[in-house]
Amino acid sequence: MEKNWYYSSDGQEKKGPVAESELKQMLAIGQIPAATLVWSEGMASWAPANSVAALQQQAAGVAPTAAAVAAAPAAGGAAGIPQGLGGWMTFCAVMQIISGVFACLSCIYILYGVPLIMSGVAFLGAKNLLVTLPAIDPAMQPLLEKLRYAFKTAGWAYILMFISVIVFMVVYFGFIFAMISRIQPH
Repeated sequence: MEKNWYYSSDGQEKKGPVAESELKQMLAIGQIPAATLVWSEGMASWAPANSVAALQQQAAGVAPTAAAVAAAPAAGGAAGIPQGLGGWMTFCAVMQIISGVFACLSCIYILYGVPLIMSGVAFLGAKNLLVTLPAIDPAMQPLLEKLRYAFKTAGWAYILMFISVIVFMVVYFGFIFAMISRIQPH
């Protein structure tokens, strides 16, 4: 039978009992800090998890397995990154970089283009950092949902802008071609 553990992050509020495998998982994904005080039957007193031999491997920062990260919400409430947030962040970042490059090519809008490129690169960096987090605090979930909505809305605005530019160019060049073909040689 698996050993049961109690833990306390603040030294006041004690939580548990939790199975040893669940506690190891919580430590591995960073849901609770390695310095969290733990106690189990047979221990003289509470001790930091990173000083307990049975838990030390996970508390020392061993990378969590994919199964441990996937199971995090069930293990104690760690929320994941909203579906689609990373994709929309990447799309908007690339579109900002492309828009910034085109603005810089005109020379007149270089003061507008350079910050666009910089913000696109920053979005890519933020997205790359976000997807490396082992677990997300459930309190951050509403913020991440709002960010997903904002990036999705901006992404659709880029798509509609691209379509409208294509339609405008087809109509414009069609009009030019029609005008040129109407000109009769003398």
